[in-house]
Amino acid sequence: MDYYGFAGEILKIDLSTGKIEKEPLDMELSSNFLGGMGAGCRLLYDHLKPGIGPFSPDNPIIISAGTLVGTGAYGMVKTAASTKFPIIATQDHRNYVGSSIGGAEFGTMLKRAGYDHLIITGKSDKPVYIRIIDNEVEICDASSYWKKVDLFDTTDALKKEYGKNTSVIAIGLAGENLVRYALAYIDKKDSLGKSGFGAVMGSKNLKAIAIEGTGEVKIADEGRFKKAIKHERDIFLAWRGRDKWLKMGLAAGWDTFKFTQYPGKRWTREEWSSYYGNEKRCESIDKILACPYCLLDCRIRWKIPSGEFAGEVSYGSPYSKGATSGLLLGISDINKMLHWVNLANRAGICFYTSTRMIDFVTQLYAEDKLTKEDTGGMELRRNYKSYLELFNKIIKREGLGDILAEGWISAGEKLGIDPENYWYCGISKGTDIIYEPRTAKLHPLIFGYITNPRPHHGGLHTLTISVNKPIEDLRRQVEGWGISKDAVEGIFTPAEYTGKFNIGRYARYMEDAMMVKNSTGLCALYTVHGPILLKSLAEIYSAATGIEYSAGDLMKAGERAFNVYKLLNVREGFTRKDDKFPDLWTKPLDTPEGKEEMTDYYKIHSITKDDLQHLLDDYYIEREWDKEKGIPTKEKIEKLELGECSNALNFVK
Repeated sequence: MDYYGFAGEILKIDLSTGKIEKEPLDMELSSNFLGGMGAGCRLLYDHLKPGIGPFSPDNPIIISAGTLVGTGAYGMVKTAASTKFPIIATQDHRNYVGSSIGGAEFGTMLKRAGYDHLIITGKSDKPVYIRIIDNEVEICDASSYWKKVDLFDTTDALKKEYGKNTSVIAIGLAGENLVRYALAYIDKKDSLGKSGFGAVMGSKNLKAIAIEGTGEVKIADEGRFKKAIKHERDIFLAWRGRDKWLKMGLAAGWDTFKFTQYPGKRWTREEWSSYYGNEKRCESIDKILACPYCLLDCRIRWKIPSGEFAGEVSYGSPYSKGATSGLLLGISDINKMLHWVNLANRAGICFYTSTRMIDFVTQLYAEDKLTKEDTGGMELRRNYKSYLELFNKIIKREGLGDILAEGWISAGEKLGIDPENYWYCGISKGTDIIYEPRTAKLHPLIFGYITNPRPHHGGLHTLTISVNKPIEDLRRQVEGWGISKDAVEGIFTPAEYTGKFNIGRYARYMEDAMMVKNSTGLCALYTVHGPILLKSLAEIYSAATGIEYSAGDLMKAGERAFNVYKLLNVREGFTRKDDKFPDLWTKPLDTPEGKEEMTDYYKIHSITKDDLQHLLDDYYIEREWDKEKGIPTKEKIEKLELGECSNALNFVK
């Protein structure tokens, strides 16, 4: 059959047996779940056995390109990597199932090679990488790279061997050593898997995947498609913030970032800005890098301008990571933090998690709550040299580093400490939260760290991540999602416990919209900053695939996919008891600028523990789930025509 928008095949590779096979794409599944992350989650439901360990050979990796990736539509670049993640999420050591989202060129090459999904199972008995060029697929020896060549140099070597058009997902030493928060990187630009996707690759002895596709993705209605993407292009080129992004990439967000991710420690925002603000960022920007068909370049090649690391070049998005961790750790030299981010990227480790764990144990050591006996003889000092020493021990799994490599919950058990006592942002399902709700104020994306099966913000961005946007603008964006008027009114009905809009009800539709974006492949920046609404996306999707979808149809498919995403985790025993708000959220934070407490988005009402539970009730009610258990009901599953996934409810105790 002819496929439009979709590539048409699923590639399956068993690393244990070396078997490589291809099967035609199930179009009913793909259209019901849009493709990309949505279809990947549905495939994972069939391929993942409940209860197996994340490092088991039976834990599959499913890499899915968004449906509109490779079509030529602007901003369609996202690839989803779905698996059971190795982060220990609960005290009884359960792991959540999730999808990590990344950009760069991989999804485009996967589609052009003829595949919508790549399913990797098993474990090789030696280090390997996968090489794909259209129909030619091989498993290659990676012994010369394994624990010898870092992530970036591996990427460069494979591009040199197979050509500059080759796209590469690779891991570094952290993934090879099964650090539970190891990352993979795509083309050195974008990461996959804060919660340990790189470690899952490492558990399979899989160093990298190198792919080149030379084919084209067919379009159902070329004339309609070109008109639709021209409309998208015209809207986005008129966006007034675009010029700044073209100049600074992801470094451009400081004016918002200094309010939404201010750690509230050591320095005022003004002093923090003098160390990490726009002026300091611009000194090291070497080049702004774009994904295919992007109108908003955001990734950065940076060059350290001065100091002991002068001249060092690296890639990614370093400034926000460096700024937050620099303040937490008391390092005012941005160049030192840029060097550290480079080390982390090359090793393939989550910079946020590793630096926060280092901050926590160093603080406990200073308070005599950890001793040299606990640290393996290390003196944990508040200086750059000491930080890097412990950082390298985490990557190599040496001494105290081996304990910290296991993540927050396991490290807490082994050291006799409570991760919930770490004062910044809090922990959800064993995962450190990136946004501080007391300084950023409670907005739907932060709320999503609690309700999302995998606590992360990939694709959850809406206008509410900015500061003090007019309520009319927020409402206009939500109305553009294609949801009912009653749903819109429910969101924007003021209440004392939530402020001018209901964060819990809003979060439900934000998550469904996230699934739409991650399934079609649309970069979240196109919807949060630019005025691209789902009506425009529906027209592009319909023209490309020949499947007529309205904005409302997209959201219904997004809802269906999100419910499968949830049911994957219900099978692992996750219920409302795991959607837990950190206690520190409702404790005022002492900052150099005074006390900060969590309020609603507009800073009208202080949010209490009871308010949070009320909002969580509203979230479950809006989803038509069981409010007490926090999971989909049998009736909801049937309403969404997901009867084949209803057995997940049998796993609830």
